[in-house]
Amino acid sequence: MPAVAIPMLLVMLSGCAHSGVSGGTAPRDTGPAPAAGGPAASVTPPEAFGRDDEDDEGPRAPVAAAAPAAAAFATAWARPRLDAASWLNGVTPLCVPRFAAQLRTVDPANLPASRITGRPKATYPIRGGGGQFAIPTDRGTLLVSVADVKGRWLVTGNDFTRAGQ
Repeated sequence: MPAVAIPMLLVMLSGCAHSGVSGGTAPRDTGPAPAAGGPAASVTPPEAFGRDDEDDEGPRAPVAAAAPAAAAFATAWARPRLDAASWLNGVTPLCVPRFAAQLRTVDPANLPASRITGRPKATYPIRGGGGQFAIPTDRGTLLVSVADVKGRWLVTGNDFTRAGQ
């Protein structure tokens, strides 16, 4: 009996090593693991930008309109003196619904910047329907991620790096 059990066990174990997604497709790589500490730990990896599968239908937004969309969001975002409802009404139309919902928890009084001091600069080139821009403010740099959604550049996320970090 042991002579049959060991080879059978090996066959079963080797089958586990080859199991995976059916149909021969590999699971999507979600990108590198976040780095521990440092300012780069919060930067969105380039593969996270771009159009979602559900957003592939419809017209394409001109690449030249991506930076102005990021700048519009930055201007609407850097208004800490507004009440929460007014602030949210300003940023929501510039964002994808999922990100707009996350912004509902923001208290504008806690924003680290109150003024945009320069133009957006691409931190990742616009390709695949998305990209990221660094926008200087009075207290640091606002990173704004954008995606082409049915012919319009919308914000998918943001991050802030304080000056001197």
